[in-house]
Amino acid sequence: MHLVLVFLNRPDEPEKAIARLREFGVPDPLFVRARSTAAALSAEVPIFSGLRSLAHGADEDRLVLLSLKSFASPEEAERLVARLQLEMDADQPPAGRIVALPVLSAPRHDKGAPPG
Repeated sequence: MHLVLVFLNRPDEPEKAIARLREFGVPDPLFVRARSTAAALSAEVPIFSGLRSLAHGADEDRLVLLSLKSFASPEEAERLVARLQLEMDADQPPAGRIVALPVLSAPRHDKGAPPG
């Protein structure tokens, strides 16, 4: 089991990322809205508010997509990440970054699925 994370550079186009994930068999993701360090600092510390214009995208929320996926082997996970990353890099501008992290333990709730 792996935790698949997609860090979108373009939070206004999540449909494209979801379609790609589905195409490669990754279940529908959970969306998490995130804030960059520059945005957090400029909002929390008034002295840095003048630097807001210098930080590209500081006012923008970011989207992180999360999903759990079982792979037959770590190599299969690496191949999926490499293929998806190539597609994301081909977008202009690049759509974002993808990683898959091994999960030590995750309960399975889908019916009929073998454990592990």
